[in-house]
Amino acid sequence: MTWFNPFRIIVPAKDKPHLVASRSYLSYGKAELQDKLDRNPYSYLHVINPAGTGKSPAKRGSDGFYRLVRQRFEDFLTNGWLQAHPHPTYALYRQTTEAHVCTGVVGILGMEDIANGRLKLHEQTLEKREKLFARYLETVGCHAEPVLCMYPDTDVAGRAVNEWIAHWTAAHEADMDFSTTDRIRHTIWLVSAEAAPALTPLLEAVPSLYLADGHHRIASSQRLAEKHPDTAAKQDVLAFAVPASELIIRPYHRELAHGGWGIEQWEAAFNTLQDQLTWSRITPEAGAPESVGNVHVHTTEQSWALQWKEASVERHQVDAEILQKLIFERLFDVKDARNDARLTYVPGTTNSVDLKARLNKYPDRAVFELHAVTSAQLMETADAQGFLPPKSTWIEPKLRSGLFIHEIQ
Repeated sequence: MTWFNPFRIIVPAKDKPHLVASRSYLSYGKAELQDKLDRNPYSYLHVINPAGTGKSPAKRGSDGFYRLVRQRFEDFLTNGWLQAHPHPTYALYRQTTEAHVCTGVVGILGMEDIANGRLKLHEQTLEKREKLFARYLETVGCHAEPVLCMYPDTDVAGRAVNEWIAHWTAAHEADMDFSTTDRIRHTIWLVSAEAAPALTPLLEAVPSLYLADGHHRIASSQRLAEKHPDTAAKQDVLAFAVPASELIIRPYHRELAHGGWGIEQWEAAFNTLQDQLTWSRITPEAGAPESVGNVHVHTTEQSWALQWKEASVERHQVDAEILQKLIFERLFDVKDARNDARLTYVPGTTNSVDLKARLNKYPDRAVFELHAVTSAQLMETADAQGFLPPKSTWIEPKLRSGLFIHEIQ
């Protein structure tokens, strides 16, 4: 068996994909969630949140709660709102925004090759979350959202996959094509059973995939596979692979409660680091950093541009890691970047103007505006078996739950 394979994909009924597919449950506020549940009986939110917003008969995270999720999933199948494709196949999925288009392939990855390192990772995981999601998978019995992977497409193998996808999508009418209220267009082609075998060897020829999003889901799936070594359905994980050239990587900016530092105190502190960085004042109207190795610092009084000196940067270090060691640890004694209450993370979907405007609400904070990690940096880190710091990347496309489902029981 090859490592990236077709499968009996479960998708929404043709007339309901825009109604079924949902954002992450955690992305909804309480009022918005209640509105979705009240007004849309087809939303996959009814599966992953089976008790609505009221009191659940089973505690969230318990086996009883997961059994409710499974029952809701089976209800969607019985009602025909979710339908299984009759033959193993791949899905080609295109996500189109006002600024970007990303097209890739949905299939299943084999756990054996993942364990052997063919899927490259760049984030560490928490054992508690691994165990929790492994229990979820075992009881619910399906993957309802693919992990997001990228493949290099500057080589022969990656270009061959791109060309096959481009040819198929140009030659065939989409099976589903809809837009959501966040102004994203979702286009899906289900590859025919006769054509799927032609794509498999092209995917097999790609030496490695790089995991962009879904590290805990991979770790949890590995736990489940190890627990059930003789159950074939539990030896795979649902994945969406996109070309590295089409993956969007945004930064995570930092906000730091600085305790009332003024301009002189900031600049004196920067001077103590003159062996590691150069600094200069910039105007508040200055845009985002134009390249890696540069960080902009904003307070209510002044903005600065920092640039790392080459000699101070170790191999495979990214800006977030250098910032943590040089500024947060040395100047503010922030040693636990994941849990220190003085440090807040802001996703790179927030533009420079809005990022600096946050200081009107939080005048005791400084904003550290970063450039995005590049796909090359991500791949180099993974190849070296290293890990990026917490909250280093905001990666798109963000996938919807319930749009592609892989049943594992």
